Amino acid sequence: MILYVDAGWVLNVQVAVSPVNTPVRDWGALHCMTERHRYERFAGEPYYEEAAARAATFLHTSLILEPFSDYNATIGAACAQMYMEESGERITPPPGAMVELVRDIRKTTGLRLSETARRLRDWAD
Repeated sequence: MILYVDAGWVLNVQVAVSPVNTPVRDWGALHCMTERHRYERFAGEPYYEEAAARAATFLHTSLILEPFSDYNATIGAACAQMYMEESGERITPPPGAMVELVRDIRKTTGLRLSETARRLRDWAD
């Protein structure tokens, strides 16, 4: 099953996980964050075929483009985890693993999307 979500879904996750009402800093980046998981190779043929790859787009994009004024890591990680759960593929990262993933994406040489997706896939229950 392919699940597609919109900016409202991301904003609902943001409200649920950020300790304060974190304003959107860049609406274009938020749009990119929501549209990236929908990318199609050809009309009707998804580029990101598996849920882990689509979920990774939320975390990866939130850390690279920083659509929110703060808590981008928290919001991106929550979106990835929620997306996996709503796609029927629950994940349970080991203690400290999500923090490590965030750090690895943020490094100058940063993780690619495919490696981010692989880690999410590895945490599937």
